[in-house]
Amino acid sequence: MVIHSGAAKIEHALSSFKHFAGLMATIIGVISFIPVLFTVYKTKKTSNFPVKALILALVSNVLWLYYAVSKDKEIDIQLSVMAVLYFFIYSFILYTKMFS
Repeated sequence: MVIHSGAAKIEHALSSFKHFAGLMATIIGVISFIPVLFTVYKTKKTSNFPVKALILALVSNVLWLYYAVSKDKEIDIQLSVMAVLYFFIYSFILYTKMFS
């Protein structure tokens, strides 16, 4: 039988909340871009997205992916998924901007 101290319970609760908060941030962030992706796909117009900002966003996501790979195992999967999803979102918008 393992007896947990109050501090250990609080630490576990905070760790669980961090994971939940990160997961929710990822989900909400990606969901918030669905209307943008739909509009870009439907209209093929990307005038609201400066090319430099899109390139910076892609670089940022590559750096997030690197950070995720170098972090603790409990964090890297979530960060990797977030970075990859945003990378595809920004790549699609940049591709549409450049070739439409």
